[in-house]
Amino acid sequence: MYIVTGSVTSAMRLARAVEREGEYFADVVHTPAALSPVGCSYSVKLKDEAYESAKRIAEEIGIKIKKAYTEKIKDGERVFYDISG
Repeated sequence: MYIVTGSVTSAMRLARAVEREGEYFADVVHTPAALSPVGCSYSVKLKDEAYESAKRIAEEIGIKIKKAYTEKIKDGERVFYDISG
């Protein structure tokens, strides 16, 4: 899953906070081009089951989540589904 934030700083803060809780590994990555055509945003990459926890943590530390996507392989291609509601 990819949680898109507004800046690399926000993504790094969220990733550190998620990992501090100790349940999930979080990595800061460039948002995949399919999700960010201009290619200049950053995301926190997590396991899908970490979404609710990461969403709660982001709210607690004041980070706005722009979008959240799960990634699946369909017919051999990466497909992203918006789960941010």
